[in-house]
Amino acid sequence: MNNNFQNDMELDDMRQQMAMLKKKLDQQEIVNDRLIRQSMKSKMSWIKKYLIFGVFVIPLAAFGLLPLIMESHISWWWYGFTLLFLTADVCADWYINSIPSDAFLKDNLVDTAQKLVRMKQLRRWSTIISFIILFFWIVWLFMELWFKQDESFMAIPHMIGAGIGLVIGIPIGLYIYFKMQRTNDEIIHQIEEITKED
Repeated sequence: MNNNFQNDMELDDMRQQMAMLKKKLDQQEIVNDRLIRQSMKSKMSWIKKYLIFGVFVIPLAAFGLLPLIMESHISWWWYGFTLLFLTADVCADWYINSIPSDAFLKDNLVDTAQKLVRMKQLRRWSTIISFIILFFWIVWLFMELWFKQDESFMAIPHMIGAGIGLVIGIPIGLYIYFKMQRTNDEIIHQIEEITKED
């Protein structure tokens, strides 16, 4: 009888220890899940900063291009199209790359992964379309500058400046594009690893 009582006590003690261990493991899992989700959110934070920077580019371009218009007598049509193109590009970037914080902190991660895959596809199409428009934009600029040589001594220097800007700007644009795609890939891979474990 004494042995039975002792065995019951040991069994009860083991149950309590197992319950405490399970509780600790559950808490640890919650903490790990939060840390992983927070890590995903912070990986995307640089894209948010880039989007904010993009908004400030529009007024800078609006004022920065005015000397080109005045000195080289470029058409106001080109100027208006440039600002329209920039604004549309920034709006498209916001639409494509904005993802709510809840997508990482509260939402189902499988749904978040699907959003990230869609984001990658839209970003690819947006970049292709932007480069096509950029090609026609730069051809238009060079034609305008070429035909204004007689009216403005600044036409050739502006052509050289535009050429240098393209040589520097295109690699930077491609670098940002591939970095964004890589960020999405890393987070998608992380989500796949987590969902595999589950």
